[in-house]
Amino acid sequence: MNPFWRDHPWWLRAVAVAFAAALVMLVQLVFPSAFAAAESVMGDLSWRLGASAEAERRVIIVDIDEASLQKLGPWPWPRETMARLSERLDEAGAAVQAFDMAFDAARPGDAALAAVWARVPVVAGQVFSLDPAVTPHAGVVGGALAAAACPAAAPVSQGYVGNTAALMAAGTAVGHLTPRTEFDGVVRKVPALVCHEGRAYPSLALASLWRAAQGPAAVPGAGAGADWQVQAQRPSLLADLTQPAWALVSPSLPGIWVPLDAQGDMRVPYRSQRSALASVSAERVLSGRVDPGLLRGAIALIGTTAFGMVDVTATPLSAVSSGVEVHAQSLAGLLDHQVPYAPRAALAWQIMAGLIGVALLLALAARRRGAPAKRLPIAGVLLALATYAVAVAMLLLQNLWLPWVAPALFMLLAATALATAEHALTRAQGERLSAHLIAYLPAPVAQRLMLTDPSGSVQVDRRNISVLAADIRNFSAFALHRNPLETAALLHAFYCIAVDVVEQHGGVVENVVGDSVLAVWNAYSDCADHPLRALQAGKELLRATRSLLARPLDSADPPVVQPLALGVGIECGQAVVGSFGPARRRAHTALGEPVGVASRLQHMTQDLSMPLLIGPQLAAQLPKQGTEHLGDYLLEGMTRQYAVYAPADWVDLVPSEQLWSRATTSSRSAAVDEPPFSAPTSAHDPQQDPHRQHGA
Repeated sequence: MNPFWRDHPWWLRAVAVAFAAALVMLVQLVFPSAFAAAESVMGDLSWRLGASAEAERRVIIVDIDEASLQKLGPWPWPRETMARLSERLDEAGAAVQAFDMAFDAARPGDAALAAVWARVPVVAGQVFSLDPAVTPHAGVVGGALAAAACPAAAPVSQGYVGNTAALMAAGTAVGHLTPRTEFDGVVRKVPALVCHEGRAYPSLALASLWRAAQGPAAVPGAGAGADWQVQAQRPSLLADLTQPAWALVSPSLPGIWVPLDAQGDMRVPYRSQRSALASVSAERVLSGRVDPGLLRGAIALIGTTAFGMVDVTATPLSAVSSGVEVHAQSLAGLLDHQVPYAPRAALAWQIMAGLIGVALLLALAARRRGAPAKRLPIAGVLLALATYAVAVAMLLLQNLWLPWVAPALFMLLAATALATAEHALTRAQGERLSAHLIAYLPAPVAQRLMLTDPSGSVQVDRRNISVLAADIRNFSAFALHRNPLETAALLHAFYCIAVDVVEQHGGVVENVVGDSVLAVWNAYSDCADHPLRALQAGKELLRATRSLLARPLDSADPPVVQPLALGVGIECGQAVVGSFGPARRRAHTALGEPVGVASRLQHMTQDLSMPLLIGPQLAAQLPKQGTEHLGDYLLEGMTRQYAVYAPADWVDLVPSEQLWSRATTSSRSAAVDEPPFSAPTSAHDPQQDPHRQHGA
């Protein structure tokens, strides 16, 4: 019985696809963060490939670098120095001064710094601890949103490092500096809001953007209480496909829309190369050696890159960056309305991508031409790369962060599973075709054909072979008066017996036509005793078919229908065996004198009333006592006489009823002086016998 899948390939392909999908889900279940981690790492590559070299002048980094420390002394600087830096920045026209640092310890000069901050647009920094086990309480927190409620998705902090009460007394705007450090230490997200004691506190980028929209602080406290609020999301299929989990908007900043993920984080858009971020040394600002137009209208981010200042951060663009660069990239993305986000229906995107990919793979698998088992893995790799390319394009062009690893892995696994299925189908079909081919051609020929390309040239081998030709006598008349199904059953049984007998004796059935069988020995593999094997096969074939052919005649058969009998002719000699004809229609056969002689001897068996006749070359290869010379005959179509032999034990090959019939015929023949067991009378007259020229 054939396997179900071999006759129903689409079931096998469906199982392969289902297996790939189950494997992807299993991987996601066992390693829940693996896909997100892979997307983050490959997303870093996307940022590096798409980062712009265009200079960013709206956000300027004021760098407390090594040169500044050498000129002005080690950190921390006196508060008076920081106050003077704020004054210089204000004089240079900075729209907002955002400090990537917190002043948590009270020091002399706090009043001077607070006085400057009270009249210039400043955003101070503060740090929240998102680790429940780390709960510092240093300084004072400030800058909570005006909204009383804390968004449910915002992370909650129990500890903080703020600024001194003196600096917060003037209502200074504050933004938190807390990053989201991922599994590999890279900062890719920043919590937009952090909840502490029921109040929400914005990030430094959000607070700075909001503070810039307020203009110069004319009155103390103008910077307190940013009005960021959660935007209401209307659930719908289209919105789920294109909108974030939630977003922030501000009445003070119409047109600014901050998309966030389900954890309340803003993905940092690293769209500018590090070299594109404008930076100026703090000591140059303090000494007045700054281009007058550099800071005018810009947001000044005061941070540090000096060695040992403990503000080293890994970003997608570099393993060693300063934390101030994260805020600069965030501000630039907010100003450009290019903050990437994952849509609410990210799963739908993954399913659609997977369905499209598997549809293409199934279409390729359905094409039986072109070796799909080999092309499917390549197609899977190409589809996975295409999925990543689409994700990169959507990120850089549409600010959509689409999960792509799961569908890409699904395509790879589906391609591999389908390739395995197609290989199994191809192998099964090849085995089936091979079995059919061997049924119509000699097995060695079929196996050789399966390993070579079609050819239109003559492909033959010259060998010394033994040939056996067998034919059912009186079969044509029998078939005319019998049911076709009965005739077919008889032929089927005869073919099966002939093939078994020939193969058991080391031969190969070369051809089967009508009620005739042609078999050869030593044609495809060496066989030293092939003449003896051919003779043994001929004898065995006569014995094996005796009961099959000795069936009684139907009473309805006309008198002209004679009993069935088998005639066998055997000869050996040089012949060619091979394939002939054009590549689109080939024929395989054996050609040569032994083939013709064996065939004609088989026809003579009826004339000589012998079941098996042997040619002269094969008889020469046998012991003399094993053969009986019947005479020299001119075979039909031949130009010379051939000695014809019969096996010495030919009597054992004739059924007993035929021997009785022949004995009766012999008795009648003796009355007219005819030899027993001979051909018809005319066959013994050299002038009338079409075969014989000289008697034995």
